[in-house]
Formats: sequence, structure tokens, C-alpha cells
Amino acid sequence: MTDAIATTQAFLAEWAKGRDAIRQAVKDYFTPTTTWENVGMSLTTGVDEALAALDGFEANLGMVAMTVDMHSIVALGDKVLTERVDHILTADGSVAASIRIMGIIETSGGKITAWRDYFDTAGLLGGG
Repeated sequence: MTDAIATTQAFLAEWAKGRDAIRQAVKDYFTPTTTWENVGMSLTTGVDEALAALDGFEANLGMVAMTVDMHSIVALGDKVLTERVDHILTADGSVAASIRIMGIIETSGGKITAWRDYFDTAGLLGGG
């Protein structure tokens, strides 16, 4: 396993642990210039903007955690490509949405420098 894959897996694993762990993971893994893009929906730069986006996910979807079914993961240098299904969980543990995603996470020195996800919006509409 590459360092880039290990960083990606460790970061995403924190999302299953709840709101506080997600927010701490963003603080721990993002840099002041990290870009996070949910293509077609949002683009953030840095920790504060990413945390504000998370606040929006909580307000709009009731998201307090997210589990990931990783179907494929591969690295080329510091770039990690993922094929996965993200399950957005609410406070009572129910699944608010399951979203099929292809994403890329770029890393450097154990930090995430860029994260872009391309996804099937049907999962946000109750389908898929």
C-alpha cells in the first residue's frame, strides 16, 4: 500500500466516527490551500470553507457521519483514485443517502492537497 492510499483510507475512515471526528479529520488532513470539490455542487479552499460545507451537509441532509464502501482504490504517485459508495448517516443511524462516486484525492506528506468527487446525483434524490 502506498502512503497516498494509507492517507486516503485513514481520512475516510474517520468519517464513520461521527461529526466531531469528521471535523477533526478535516483539520488534521487539510492544509490552508486544500481544495475540496463536489463537482457541480461546491468548491472549497482551506479548512474553514470545508467545515462550512460540512455544516451545509448537516443542515440539508442531516449528515452526522458517513460510511464508505470502497470498490476500487489505486494510486499513481501522490494521486489516489477511488470508486466507492458513500452512505450519509443521520443522528439515528439511518441512511439519508447512498451516493456512487468516482473521486481523486491528491496528497503530499500525509496531507490532502486536493479532493474532487464526481458522483451520481440520483443518490441525493433518493434513487441509485
